[in-house]
Amino acid sequence: MRDVPMRDDASQAGGSQADGELPSFSPAGQDWQTSTLPPMPTAPQAQSMAAAMPPSHRARKKGRNWFLEGLGFVGEICLTIGLLLVIYVVWQLWWTGVVSAQSQAQQVKSLSWTAPAVTTGGNFKIAQPQKGDVPVDPQPAYGDVIGQMYVPRFGSTYRSLVVQGVGLDQLARHGVGHYTETVMPGGMGNFAVAGHRSGYGEPLADVDKFHKGDPIVFRTKDHWYVYEMDSHEIVDPSEVSVIYPVPHQAGAEPKERLLTLTTCTPRYTPGYQRWIVYAKFKYWANVSDGIPQELASKSSTGQVSFTQSSPTTAAQIPSTGALLLYLILALISVILAAAFTWGWPALRRDREIRANGGKPNHALSFYGLLWRVLPGIRSVRLLQLVLMLLIVVAVMFQYVCPWLVQNVPYLQLMSNYSNISGGAM
Repeated sequence: MRDVPMRDDASQAGGSQADGELPSFSPAGQDWQTSTLPPMPTAPQAQSMAAAMPPSHRARKKGRNWFLEGLGFVGEICLTIGLLLVIYVVWQLWWTGVVSAQSQAQQVKSLSWTAPAVTTGGNFKIAQPQKGDVPVDPQPAYGDVIGQMYVPRFGSTYRSLVVQGVGLDQLARHGVGHYTETVMPGGMGNFAVAGHRSGYGEPLADVDKFHKGDPIVFRTKDHWYVYEMDSHEIVDPSEVSVIYPVPHQAGAEPKERLLTLTTCTPRYTPGYQRWIVYAKFKYWANVSDGIPQELASKSSTGQVSFTQSSPTTAAQIPSTGALLLYLILALISVILAAAFTWGWPALRRDREIRANGGKPNHALSFYGLLWRVLPGIRSVRLLQLVLMLLIVVAVMFQYVCPWLVQNVPYLQLMSNYSNISGGAM
């Protein structure tokens, strides 16, 4: 293969080329030529050249699409409303039960009741059924505590306070309410009570799980009253005859000691109908003698315990008033610490853009604005948003939701906030 000598650019071009010149090859003469690059235009020249270009060749600046931004803002509003509705549902189905448990726990602590008898080894004694006349307490004042109800079918730790009256506050905060026109526990006739099936502690949530013969136990200050489930029926809310001394028989003379439980059905609805449970009296016993056999739980070692006496988990949760104060103090502390440590990075970037002759381009967004005005780095701002959300939840739980359910008729209906002759339970 023949070597091809390399051309010397300087000799072929007649010496060294001047700055700005590049060698070029001429096909005709087979000689190297030089070409000169045009000088770079100055900034004013570039602007005038760009202005002289046809519109199709100029870079077009995109304008703000206010329609899409408006849709995004409406989407934020819908998202916020949806979040508030979720908070309301959580309050209705869960937090009202926490409030009810807290209220009942406070009331029980204030009672000076006889403690069930125990053995020297710490075991609970079994109270034996008593004979003779059944003791019946007098009707208490409206809102006063009558006793507690225990239903083993609802769980080994189930219990609910029983208060006088079936008004809104009684059923919402104190468990089960007693129809004042009916007899007291153990009385001849119909001892009738009402309770919610969803929300507000839902003391009768599992009413559909009853089996014939299941025990239903009531405890007053000094006595136990044991009933056995007999039957059930579903009626309209206006069917008040279920709480007559003899159910459905106006004016009939009672010859039995009955118990009637009333609640709404179907569950998680405005309660278009009522689920009615009837029970018959079995026996009574003295609290000072121990606990009924129906409530006794025996371990493998023979230890007899009374599991229904243990405090509920919901009753130990702090109130929203205390939580709200702690959350506000935490948010203020985080904001101050972030402001002193990092300042406001997002706002600082906006100032830098304006200082360079630009204009920050932010979409129309409430949450975007909130994100920019918070101090600190990204993770710290996220923590502030979480604390704000928790504060909103606490305010809703403590003030907004209770006010809505008491003043908005539709929410009163949907919240199961009344008794047998009114809305749902």
